[in-house]
Order: sequence, then C-alpha cells, then structure tokens
Amino acid sequence: MQEMLMAIWHQNFDQLIQLGKVDLLIWCLLLILFLESAFVFLPLPGDSLVLMAGGLMAAKVIEPEVVYLYMPLAAGLGSLLAYWQGYALAHTRFMHLIGRIVPDNSLPRATSLLERHGLLAMFSSRFIPFVRVLTPMMMGMTRLTFLHVTMISLVSAWCWTFVLSLASETLMKLPFLMQYHQLLGKGLVLVSLGLFVLAILAIVYRLMRKPAAPAGE
Repeated sequence: MQEMLMAIWHQNFDQLIQLGKVDLLIWCLLLILFLESAFVFLPLPGDSLVLMAGGLMAAKVIEPEVVYLYMPLAAGLGSLLAYWQGYALAHTRFMHLIGRIVPDNSLPRATSLLERHGLLAMFSSRFIPFVRVLTPMMMGMTRLTFLHVTMISLVSAWCWTFVLSLASETLMKLPFLMQYHQLLGKGLVLVSLGLFVLAILAIVYRLMRKPAAPAGE
C-alpha cells in the first residue's frame, strides 16, 4: 500500500504498473466511492478521487471501463444502501444523529430538492457533497419506489463520474499543462486529504457543539 501511495504521489505510473498495484488502486477507488455514497458520517473525497481517476485514465494507468462502468456502479450501489438506511431507520434516534453531524444547510437543501424535484432530486444532488447521501436516505424514509430510485441512482452516478473524469482527462491532455502534470497530481492528492481532514474536524465540532436530543425524542 505504501509503495502504491508513493508511486501516485511522485506520478511514477510505470512503477505503479510494475509493482502490480493497479488492481489494488482500482479496488480502493471503488470502495471509497461506495462508502462515500452510502454513509454520511464518512466524508470521503469522492469528487477529488473521480477527478484523479480521470487523470489516471488520461495517463493510461486505468482503463476507461473502470471510470465509466465500475466507478458509477460502486457509487450507485452506495446510494441504494443509503436509501435502505433511510427506509429502515426512519424516525429513530439515528436520524437525529445525522442531523447533528452534517453541515447546517445540508438537510434543508436535501429537503428542498426532494420537495421541488422528486426523483430528479437524486440526479441533481449527486453533484453536492453530503446532500448526495441525504437525498436517497430521505427517499427511503418516504418509501419512494425502489425501482425508480435504483434507475435514478445509477444514471446520476454515471453522469457524475463521466462529467468529472472527462473534465480531468481533458485538462491533463492540454498541451500547455503537460509540464505541470506532476504538480497537478500532487495538488489533487493534497486537496483530497485536506478536504477529508477538514470534514472530520467539522463533524467532531458539530457533535461537540450541538446538544443531544432528549431521551424521549
């Protein structure tokens, strides 16, 4: 794992391939996207990782089917797990905990999207961190049709990965950015780690700041 991370950090993709760590990297990407879409208390940097995957595809480290098939499938299945969490845990104390750990405006945004756009809310919320987990959970709470949620979840996940990875791949292929590839790659890794750390600190802060619900609630 350490060798894989160092190869990514130094943009040494030949070494990554020689070490035989590409499959491990792919599985890590898929797992992180699944968990990020399924659990609101795991604020993993999904957007940054999709952008990184687009760069890796441009460098021919990973194949297009990984980005355009496996990654959307992992994110879509994560949203379905979030749906079932909402279905099973509606009106329990767990939902109050969710309200404490997410950013203050996330629940209102998810509620507004759901009320105004219905099933299409999942499509638009896919591009909003935290909200993309809350929306399928709320759909589960309101018992919306699972088949429709499944279709929207998979389509929105594909559009999300397609747009972000294509943008990253296009940038990596621009001639005037060729000499900055290593810098861009390191910057993306640092941004991903920074966002993850900040999100964890924000969750801890909100848990400490907001009082717990009374036992009777």
